[in-house]
Amino acid sequence: MELQGDHRIPADRERVFHALCDEAVLMRCISALEAMERRSDVEYAARVRLSVGPLKARFEGRVEVEPVDPPGFYVLNGEGTGLLGFAKGVVEIRLADLSGHTLLSYRLTAEIGGRVGQMAAKLMQAKAQTHIDRFFERFTEAMAG
Repeated sequence: MELQGDHRIPADRERVFHALCDEAVLMRCISALEAMERRSDVEYAARVRLSVGPLKARFEGRVEVEPVDPPGFYVLNGEGTGLLGFAKGVVEIRLADLSGHTLLSYRLTAEIGGRVGQMAAKLMQAKAQTHIDRFFERFTEAMAG
């Protein structure tokens, strides 16, 4: 599965970058995130709960932040496992200044396997897009406030 998009965030690039690395902000903004704990400057432990059609799945895993050119470009690598399968993915995030705001561009590549992965690909992609849209609504509100 691959998703990408751009969002204008009402805050400067440095503030957006730091908010994206703040587990308290992420807990408020990512609807499927049940728990998140910083393990180091670049690694987090996370627990996610997803509902896809009739299936409810919980994944426990880790997310690693690879700062390629902070605060302008970094990569998130994540993987998790649960009773109904596994998920792993990479998100490339670019932040650009835009007239006092920040343009956040992302490209997500993900693989989901097991029973959850057997669900129709369109359903999985639509569900992922819904979570991404919710995140950006909440994150934009957090940055505007």
